[in-house]
Amino acid sequence: MEGKLMDKVALVTGGLRGIGKAIAVTLAQAGATMVVLDQDHEDAPAVSELRGKIETSGRNFRYGKADVTSHGEVAGVVEDALKTFGTLDILVNNAGGGMSPVLVEDLEERDWDRVLNVNLKGTYLCSKAVIPTMKRQRTGSIINISSQAGRSVGQISSVSYVSAKAGVIGFTRQLAMEVGPLGIRVNAIAPGLVLSGERLAKRLESYTEEQKRDMVEAIPLRRLGKPEDIGRAALFLASEDSSYITGAVIDVNGGRFML
Repeated sequence: MEGKLMDKVALVTGGLRGIGKAIAVTLAQAGATMVVLDQDHEDAPAVSELRGKIETSGRNFRYGKADVTSHGEVAGVVEDALKTFGTLDILVNNAGGGMSPVLVEDLEERDWDRVLNVNLKGTYLCSKAVIPTMKRQRTGSIINISSQAGRSVGQISSVSYVSAKAGVIGFTRQLAMEVGPLGIRVNAIAPGLVLSGERLAKRLESYTEEQKRDMVEAIPLRRLGKPEDIGRAALFLASEDSSYITGAVIDVNGGRFML
């Protein structure tokens, strides 16, 4: 793994916690200079912790506070990264989030808009911001984090989240076709149940031991995912190991969903 991304600069959105944090650390360990975008303030403990992990790997680290649904804020982080490091080679659109399951007739419009905006609009705005640089370089890798829910249905997700993550897959394929001739690859990762967020942890707290066992036994590999599982998949798609792969969706779910 070490050295696969040497001299590369990677931007990870939603990179302070969970899957995003694991991706950022994994890419840094492979040699990438890291730019992380999230909504915490610069002096927040999560920023300091991640800075320490990445700088311990001997890599440079830059943090940008921004809302991925704001064109201006995203553009500001990208501009700062380019001024600091001169290039951007990898984008991981990880920022997202959902809500507890709710019937469509009970779903508020503002909640629908919020989930669609952060998951789908954010992916569009961040991709739009980095493509000009990748176009000039004639190379780049964009990795979009979708979900098993976007490939099928959501076990613990709302219709807004499932719709947004399915939209991310459609966006991935269309963008891959558009920018492929420019040397830019665009792929997606669809994680299954990953022990990375408070929502899943709280849901599991309400499960009986039998329900937890049934959940795990429904997964052929007999375990829930870890953030590091997604980090390694992102490294593969970011590196030259996947140089002839674009428009693909990599399912990382232990075999729970197969297509």
